[in-house]
Amino acid sequence: MRILIINGSHRKGNTDIAINKIKEEILKTKDIVDVLNLKDIEMKLPDGCEICAESGICPNILDEFSKKIEPSIRNYEAYIIATPIWSDGVTPLTKIFWDRIVSWCHTDRMYLKGKKLAIIVHGMADENSWDLAISWIKGVCSWEGSVFAGSFKFKSSSKVGDIQIDEKALSTFINDII
Repeated sequence: MRILIINGSHRKGNTDIAINKIKEEILKTKDIVDVLNLKDIEMKLPDGCEICAESGICPNILDEFSKKIEPSIRNYEAYIIATPIWSDGVTPLTKIFWDRIVSWCHTDRMYLKGKKLAIIVHGMADENSWDLAISWIKGVCSWEGSVFAGSFKFKSSSKVGDIQIDEKALSTFINDII
């Protein structure tokens, strides 16, 4: 199985630590895991033009994302969003990413349909904030026709390396993905 982990963090830190740990565990199963670090690519805001709704390809936004990333993300069976919580939701980078691949009005672009989609959330916030982001990804699954494959939550602080990962919960999460 090919799995894409989408790192929505704006900086290098605890999200990267968790992704590396999860990637190592998944690779033990012989599955293929790639990581897309959104902070490392040029990804402009969507402009919401009518042309996008009609044609599906926005002529107004030509950036690294549209030229290299968007065409390549179609070839996975499972996707994992990894994001710290910002204001009770996913990071702005994560939201921009999903807004750029919106497919609800283009059935020919629904390449997430029937595929697994999961989320990793963490931060200093409590479970209520984490659950809001999990609810959002469940909504994404609904309009994309994806299968919600689960969530993994862990407590972290702003200090890099200060994380609390429940190994049993992590194992369950990985088993649900693969």
